[in-house]
Amino acid sequence: MKKKEKMFKKLFIASVLFVGLNFFTNCESENVETGAETSMKTETETAVTKEAEKNSTSKGGTLSGTVTGSTGAYVAKVNGVTKYSGSDYVAAIQAAINGLTSGRDVKEWVTISASGASGSSGGALKYVNMASYTGLDFTNNTFNANSGDALIIPIWADRKTNVEVKNLKVTGKPRYGIWFKGCTVMNISNITMNIGIPQTDLGLGIRVDNSTAATSNLTISGTINITGGDNSIETYGVDGFTIGNVTSSNNAACGVLLNQSKNGTVGTVTGTNNSTTGSVTGYATFRCANSNGPNVVCSKVYSRGSGRGFFSVTGSNGCTVNTVDIANTAIQGILLQDASNTKVLAGTVSNGNPNVQHQNATNCSTKVNGQTYTAVNGIW
Repeated sequence: MKKKEKMFKKLFIASVLFVGLNFFTNCESENVETGAETSMKTETETAVTKEAEKNSTSKGGTLSGTVTGSTGAYVAKVNGVTKYSGSDYVAAIQAAINGLTSGRDVKEWVTISASGASGSSGGALKYVNMASYTGLDFTNNTFNANSGDALIIPIWADRKTNVEVKNLKVTGKPRYGIWFKGCTVMNISNITMNIGIPQTDLGLGIRVDNSTAATSNLTISGTINITGGDNSIETYGVDGFTIGNVTSSNNAACGVLLNQSKNGTVGTVTGTNNSTTGSVTGYATFRCANSNGPNVVCSKVYSRGSGRGFFSVTGSNGCTVNTVDIANTAIQGILLQDASNTKVLAGTVSNGNPNVQHQNATNCSTKVNGQTYTAVNGIW
């Protein structure tokens, strides 16, 4: 009986050892398999990443241009390689732009560290022609439009995307200081102009329009201070815009003029003597015209000594001005004419001729001087 018990004990111990050994072997096998799977997964992910990089459509972002020098002697370089050396300021900037990555879809920059003049137009439009995905930083240098005719446009872009201009000063008599047409994703910041009018209805500061293609996504920001010329800022047919604070003075037309533009905001428009230097005094510090809107909000209109303070006309609709401070206008301080769904929420108007007028103003209200005016037609 004892022999049988001993034998049973030995068999039991052997069984336990066998099961334990088998369990440990299986665990080790599973660990090895998991490690192999991890290694395979890492190799696969690496291969996918490399393939994605190989097939990536991103192009550009590695080149940058510079323009240096002084009057009559400009040098344009791209990544240190000279692209132009000569007396033409416009040609130098253009050479730097043209030397950037061809067909890029990542923005590349040209830094202009010198002021210069346009010189003669040669009888044709003369301008710096921007390419898509290009930024120009003038580092507070000045472009002087001094051709003596109406053919100089310091900065021009037609049917481009992702274009940016900043820290630019413009003097002289340009056709337009900056003209973007048919463009998308535009950024303009820190612009100062002191300009004259080369001929009637020209000499605009900044114009953005849809004359060649649909245009959208405009941002104007930073310090915007434009003296002289015609309209300081004008848009036509822009869908989606953010215009910050604008200071405009001593010009022939508007501080900010929005035409057929919608879905946007304007900060404070500060205007002094707008629409007083030309033959027409009916323009305004802030004007909406030609079916402008809807969904447009202006934070504030501050106007002194201008033709009008705020003027909405020709079927414009859906504009709200949060507050106004308007005084000493040549004619109406506020005129809502053939406008709809247009509102002034607060503020003061004084010494206008008259202060407020509604003419065929549908669903409009003007709340100023402690009164609210909602009549379709009225003079107050």
